[in-house]
Amino acid sequence: MKNHMTPVKASAKTPLTREAFLAEVKKLDIKTTSQQLLAALSLAGQIALNQPNPQGKTLQVQAMEAKEENDLISQVTQEEHEEIMAKMVGFAHRPPGHLDKEEELYLEQQLADMLGFEVTAQLDGQRLNHSIGVMGSEQHLMRFPGDDLSQHDAYREAGIAANRGAFGWFTENGQLTDEAIAREKYYFAVQTMYLTDWNEAYKQLKDWYKFRKMIVINPAEAVAVVGVVGDAGPAQWVKKQFGGSPEVIREGKIWSPKTSGKVILWFVDDPENKVPLGPINLQWGATRLKIVQTESEVHETTASAEKSDDSN
Repeated sequence: MKNHMTPVKASAKTPLTREAFLAEVKKLDIKTTSQQLLAALSLAGQIALNQPNPQGKTLQVQAMEAKEENDLISQVTQEEHEEIMAKMVGFAHRPPGHLDKEEELYLEQQLADMLGFEVTAQLDGQRLNHSIGVMGSEQHLMRFPGDDLSQHDAYREAGIAANRGAFGWFTENGQLTDEAIAREKYYFAVQTMYLTDWNEAYKQLKDWYKFRKMIVINPAEAVAVVGVVGDAGPAQWVKKQFGGSPEVIREGKIWSPKTSGKVILWFVDDPENKVPLGPINLQWGATRLKIVQTESEVHETTASAEKSDDSN
């Protein structure tokens, strides 16, 4: 039988595009001979192996370039993280006081990205006299009437204050709850008594500051601790601007040789009380990289699901 189809010769130098392939297929009479079908399959194979993308790059080249780009993004992100930490070290070593407004806005954004929650030097119109300064070591505080040092589970060498904190007992409705225990563990002493309007608005300010959530940032050691306002102090003659519980001081490495007590203390904007109290590792691998990995896992899961759907 005479074959009425003229075989199509594909050039190795010029791969067929999808449009050219479809045009050639339309010329074929699939009903005539098996040779035509083989020719069509051959063309399809050329498309799969050699089809260029709009930029003229093969899929293999695209994959290699994507990997290089992702590696570069990770590297830049890590460099940015280290740059932010270095800037914060410089901020913390300034004389006690505040950053200027532009620096505060910059740090608010960077810390929000790093921590995953909002922090600020001023909240609800309230601002301490210092947001950068030196943090001194405080003793344990009594959480309820009759509490003593033997009932505190760590750092007993720090001792316990003879009087309760300036903001009252830590108990809730007379109960020593887990939250009450955590508040005493991670408390800050702040100089509310030196606020300019403290005497005039004492009751309102005391209610606002009581157990107000804050975060101390120790950039020299790449660690932070979320805690609450649990006491007033220290006195001005001490030449320190903040105080920290035994847990805050030790777990926050506040008096390490690299830190010497110099920290940043800001408010945590957490109206729904979702941010837990305790230390936070600010090192690259423990924070920002973890966020990147989480996003990657989401993409991998999505790709896996799509692949599974395609195979069904």
